[in-house]
Amino acid sequence: MEKRIERRRQYSIDLLYGSNDTYSPGTACNISLHGMLIHAENKIVPINHEIKVLMTIDGEIVSLLGIVCWNSEILDLKPEADKCLGVFIPDPHPEYIKYLGRLN
Repeated sequence: MEKRIERRRQYSIDLLYGSNDTYSPGTACNISLHGMLIHAENKIVPINHEIKVLMTIDGEIVSLLGIVCWNSEILDLKPEADKCLGVFIPDPHPEYIKYLGRLN
């Protein structure tokens, strides 16, 4: 697994993630142009699965396609640890790019 070399921002944003019109709440942090860490409230997604990430930016819902690169289950974290997903974003939405630019 290759690490992101892009600048990461430590801001947090609430979101929904999932597929097939079934979504779970989470919070993105450690975000960059092509990736984010999602603290999942309840659902872990298997590695290499595509997910849709829905976040509200400037009052508009922005949809991003993501691919799960890792999850907390493969890291063998204790059950009481946070459920986490490492998500690669191959083609970021223009509104997401603008949002990141404002976080400097």
